[in-house]
Amino acid sequence: MALGEQIEIDARTRMIVGQPLDMAAHQPDVGNAIVHRADDLLVLVDTGVTTAFRDAIRSAADDLAPWSKILLVTTHGHPDHVGNNDIVDDLGDGLDRSDVQHFVSAHDASQYRDDGLPYWITSLERVSGLVPGFEDPADAARRLLAMYRPYVPVTDITRTYEELPLEHLVIGSQHVSGWSFGDGAVQVVRTHGHCAGQVVVHLPGARLLHLSDEPNGPCGAMHDANQMNIFAAAALALTLVETGAVDVVTEGHAFEAFDRQAAAERLSTLLDQASALDGAAQALLTDRIDDLPAFVHAFIARSQELGVSGANPNPMFNTMMTIAKLRELGLVAKGASSHQTWTRPVLDDSTLAP
Repeated sequence: MALGEQIEIDARTRMIVGQPLDMAAHQPDVGNAIVHRADDLLVLVDTGVTTAFRDAIRSAADDLAPWSKILLVTTHGHPDHVGNNDIVDDLGDGLDRSDVQHFVSAHDASQYRDDGLPYWITSLERVSGLVPGFEDPADAARRLLAMYRPYVPVTDITRTYEELPLEHLVIGSQHVSGWSFGDGAVQVVRTHGHCAGQVVVHLPGARLLHLSDEPNGPCGAMHDANQMNIFAAAALALTLVETGAVDVVTEGHAFEAFDRQAAAERLSTLLDQASALDGAAQALLTDRIDDLPAFVHAFIARSQELGVSGANPNPMFNTMMTIAKLRELGLVAKGASSHQTWTRPVLDDSTLAP
């Protein structure tokens, strides 16, 4: 499907289709967005990036009228999900300002400062010297972020979820923590896997669970990713599907809506891949990695054999995933760039004492 096309989930719910990353063509990836109406509340889940995608959101919002309130929930702070966040100002023109709300996670605050540059430099430092064209992380980050325009992630109405009291949410038989909006029409679940502030969104009226980027791969690539939380988010989603609590699952970078059977198969595969990827890393490991480029090459080759590609299977993200896997396994890095060595932590007598 092409950028900006709509998938109708039901009469009140649309998914706006994004696009994959193509750095050679200077094409940014764009995360899918959800547009939903619950009575008089227009709900936007992410806003992607690019003018064309913004126009598609506006078209869907017009199609779902009438509504008199707007809620934008941002799943996380990466630029492919937040570039058009000021669309709430356009859509809310003429509405009382108190009827237009936008929430982001406080844990992603660093991504919104200084155009997100420091955040991306930190992540790209991990592949410096390992991927051609990324020898200078600051320059690489500037080139990467330059593709994401227009970029307006916050406005004067933006607040953080964490300013609100944390709630005990119930979805089917599952008990989770997060926040609810619109008298329960929107449930935002804390997952914090893909990055520090990642959330997923449940729309009970549409029986839809939007996982955003949690299923991008069985091991997160960014420096603030948490593989255990990614696994937990996928397991929660699979349980909700298998118990019939949700009928439709959508993601940030899979350009289709999954019914229960397809979602169960996809999530089961993701969980199996997480275990297989861990085993692959263990098989390649010794107590010390002196030749990091060779390990990266071998691990990426093995992950591809296992069918693990993630949402953006390119050398940058594949290498970032490899470094993330080493950290997840508890190895400790010394040095910088391609000259890093990685070792298992030393357990001295004091740590082994009863």
